[in-house]
Amino acid sequence: MILGVGVDICQNNRIKTTLSERILSSEEKIIFDQIKLETRRVEFLSGRFAVKEAIIKALSSLDYEIGIRNLVVLNDEKGIPYLSQPIFLDKKILISLSHEREYSVGYAIVETI
Repeated sequence: MILGVGVDICQNNRIKTTLSERILSSEEKIIFDQIKLETRRVEFLSGRFAVKEAIIKALSSLDYEIGIRNLVVLNDEKGIPYLSQPIFLDKKILISLSHEREYSVGYAIVETI
C-alpha cells in the first residue's frame, strides 16, 4: 500500500557546490569529493537535493520529519540510486532521480512492507 509520494525538481545552475556540506551526508560527501568535472559535481549535488526533497515530501504525509543530511542516497553496483539510511522496519522507500542539462528531478514513494 502506498503511504506517501513526493517529487521535486531542481534547476541545476541554482545549486552551488559550496552547499555540499548542507545537503550531503558524510558518505555522499566522499563520493562528491572524488568527482573532478565541475558540471558533474553540480549535477550530482542537484540530483541528491531533488531526491532528498522528494523523500522529505513523501514522509511528511506520515507526519515524519527528517533532516536532509540524515538521508543517505547511494548507488548500487548497477548505478541505481537507493535510500541507504535511515532504515525503516515497516516501510519501503522507492526513489528515482534523473538529470538533464538544466534540471534534476527526484521522485519518492513510501509504501508498507
